[in-house]
Amino acid sequence: MKLITKLTIIVAMLFAIFSTSCEDIGVGSLEKPEGEDVTIDTIFSSAEYAERVLWYSYKSLRSGITRANKNQGIGFSLQSDITDLSHSFSSWTGAYKFYYSGALNSANAITNVYSRPSVIHPYVDMPNKGVITFKAIRNCYTMIEHVHKVPDMEEEEKARLRAEARTLIAYNMMELFRNYGGIPWVGKVYSPDDDFINPRLTVEATVDSIVGLLDTAIPDLPWAIPESEISNWAGRFTQAGAMALKTRLLLFAASPLFNSDQPYLNGEAADKNYTWYGDYQQNRWQRAADAAKALIDKMEAQGGYALEMPATEDVWGYREAYQKAFFSRRSSEVLISVRDGYTGPGRWEDAIYAINLNYGGGTCTNEYMRMFPMANGTPISDPSSGWDESIDPLGCEGSGAARQYSRDPRLYETMQCVDDTWAGEQIENWKNKQGAWAKHVKGPRRNLSSGSTVIRKFIPGFNSGIPVKEHHFPYMRIPEIYLSYAEAMNELDNQSEAYTYINKVRNRVGLKNIEEVGSWSRETLRDQILTERACEFGFEQVRWFDMTRHKLTAAFEEQLHNVLIQKNADGTYSYTYPAIETYSRAWWSNFDRKWFLQPFPVDEVQKGYGLIQNPGW
Repeated sequence: MKLITKLTIIVAMLFAIFSTSCEDIGVGSLEKPEGEDVTIDTIFSSAEYAERVLWYSYKSLRSGITRANKNQGIGFSLQSDITDLSHSFSSWTGAYKFYYSGALNSANAITNVYSRPSVIHPYVDMPNKGVITFKAIRNCYTMIEHVHKVPDMEEEEKARLRAEARTLIAYNMMELFRNYGGIPWVGKVYSPDDDFINPRLTVEATVDSIVGLLDTAIPDLPWAIPESEISNWAGRFTQAGAMALKTRLLLFAASPLFNSDQPYLNGEAADKNYTWYGDYQQNRWQRAADAAKALIDKMEAQGGYALEMPATEDVWGYREAYQKAFFSRRSSEVLISVRDGYTGPGRWEDAIYAINLNYGGGTCTNEYMRMFPMANGTPISDPSSGWDESIDPLGCEGSGAARQYSRDPRLYETMQCVDDTWAGEQIENWKNKQGAWAKHVKGPRRNLSSGSTVIRKFIPGFNSGIPVKEHHFPYMRIPEIYLSYAEAMNELDNQSEAYTYINKVRNRVGLKNIEEVGSWSRETLRDQILTERACEFGFEQVRWFDMTRHKLTAAFEEQLHNVLIQKNADGTYSYTYPAIETYSRAWWSNFDRKWFLQPFPVDEVQKGYGLIQNPGW
């Protein structure tokens, strides 16, 4: 989306009306509408000025591509670095300081320093760090309440702007819900005379309130952005995007974290049903399935969205289609695109490239590497697969015709694999006898204890393409809808329907049908779907929430390992899988289920508007 960048008097007025200080967070920050009447009338006297209220609110969408001074990662760490998919070997990032150490608590949950964990904690407004949850909500309600005043705007456009505002509110409320459970509901612009007692809603009321916003918005949104508007308006919410949000929300709500016979932890918040529904009901899975299928059916009937399909049925065709799916702004399968700028961050800005190529972040684990099947879809655990962990386990040693690419094509676009081609160069990610890295990752700058399989996804090469033009983050793609529908169908004991949509995702990269590689019970297929999601959405901020919504204690407690590659004198490679010891995680020996939801900042609890802390914090 083309966003306004010039500083004008109107922007200054917007900040005066809608801003709170960097220390103001949560619902308690909503009580400062200074000089509202006069300035509101001025702003909504012009379509151009009114639209800027909404364009600014789009900045609340969170990108998974970290950049300096817009830290929407966990203190510059990728969100994946606190999952079992990857590990950070940087001692100064939020992953280590707050999560690996187990130091996170309600007192430091919001920390206005470079190392604060901001994506996991959206209960904050820190515009200087790129987080404006409550500011965006306030702006959107202001738009809804006042856009009717705009004289030079068609009624259809006013309805669209109101719908986008409702969708933005729903997005921010959903992010709060995924992190905290039931939340205090913000349903209007507060004035100084309002009663600020605002306790948390139950899980059920929170979900229904967000769904209500989306259902109200969807009819007034365009199904897709017309080709004639792409250059100016791509990135705005559409019906498909709002329906995708609804699917993600209802799947999360139907999952065992909330939909269970027992709360994940006892406490006052659990007693009041703020952290679970209070029971298990299978119809919650049906509700999620219905939302997903409604979107699938509409995509098939109206077009406008489709999986990126390979031009050739070989590894290069599969890789090109998969890479386009997540990397390209014009991907036909992106349902919600986060655009925090036209150009991506630079190599040396303490952002995604520097942190992960140079300083030890984004190191893919052995456990993640083993989730990817062989190129035909057979799990590597199958004795008939031909996989050997000591001989070319990544399946791409050599050069030219000697390289077989014997693993899932998504593996090669997700992590650096020895001898693979990347931006015209051959990857040299082995360690020499001194343990230093090859030249492209600035060996002395990377922790010597880190593994060899470093993030490749979203990084176009060692140096080329940095900064990246037409940069974006794929917040939701069609495969998530397919796999969400499959997951719900499995829980409803309709495995044949689940297979159909799992296979759509697998077949796109040349993997054979899931029913051809095993016999599945409800439990084993559930695990396989989560594995499919990990392989498809690595580094797309999906895995953390899969771990929490399914209460995957084992994934938190499991000791993780590196993939270490050494090049031998004769040019062959040796592979070892040592346990990660540098910056080890407290979870591995002392996991507490409190981590399934995050702590509200203690300052917010003490403000007296009725906020009850999550159990264990």
